[in-house]
Amino acid sequence: MSPSRSILFVGEGNFSYSASLCQSLSGSDTSITASCLQQEDEALRHEGSATNVQIIREAGGTVLFNIDCTRLGEHESLKGNLFDLVIFNFPHCGRKSGVKKNRELLKNFFLSCVQVLSEDGEVHVSLCNGQGGTPADQPKREWHNSWQVVAMAAEAQLILSDVQPFENDQNYKCTGYRSQDKGFHVEKALLHRFTRSLPFTPPHTLTVEETVEGEEVKYQMPAELSDYVFRGFLKSGSFHPVKLAQDFVLEGLAKNWCVSMMTETIPFLLSGKQVLTFHKRLEMLLSTWLQVTVSLHKSQMPLCH
Repeated sequence: MSPSRSILFVGEGNFSYSASLCQSLSGSDTSITASCLQQEDEALRHEGSATNVQIIREAGGTVLFNIDCTRLGEHESLKGNLFDLVIFNFPHCGRKSGVKKNRELLKNFFLSCVQVLSEDGEVHVSLCNGQGGTPADQPKREWHNSWQVVAMAAEAQLILSDVQPFENDQNYKCTGYRSQDKGFHVEKALLHRFTRSLPFTPPHTLTVEETVEGEEVKYQMPAELSDYVFRGFLKSGSFHPVKLAQDFVLEGLAKNWCVSMMTETIPFLLSGKQVLTFHKRLEMLLSTWLQVTVSLHKSQMPLCH
């Protein structure tokens, strides 16, 4: 973690993860806010919660109760605050909720999260192996049977930037299995990192003028494309690989035939008459090339006696 950062934990159970992070970041400029959905008296019933809350507060952190992670922007205690990192470890609707309800939880969390996320902030969501629905899950569930975390984040214009194994700190005690004070398996769990997607910027365009049968015609093309269209790599003096290959081929052909190059530039816009003219020229060229090929083949055939 880099210094001078603000971190928000949501959906905490017994606060063991945020307490452990507070201890590891002791003495840094990082500020930590840990929150959970339950009321204070209910949250402190979890084993070790009271001790962990004390650790966070003594380290200078903030603990908030009754915080709905799907309505972060509505809480008075969070209004006006922007966080560099928002962490949601092992979200779950509770009890035997299915994948659809948990997808909805993720989507609403992401939509809420961006309201308190700094412009360059990150969102970390840890899920049990197989839940996320990404190629990193091994074994990977079928798409319809996963939580589709990437698609849910996209609803809030967040994109997946990285997936890595969840680091299970020895002080972290997972709890909340089916809304009970019981742990669950976090082996092969994955941490998903999300960032804001870049806003769409339309490409810069250039206005190009062409003369078509004596008339000036204007059209637009992307500026990036113009760098390739107007390179002039076949002009005299060019050392472009295509130009070098062309010179090599022409030199070889000129040893046996009279070769000349067309210097006329083919315009990007063609009238119907010009298309027909170029088509006829191409047919003549192919016909000549075929005749030359047949003549060469006959001249190299052995005589039969």
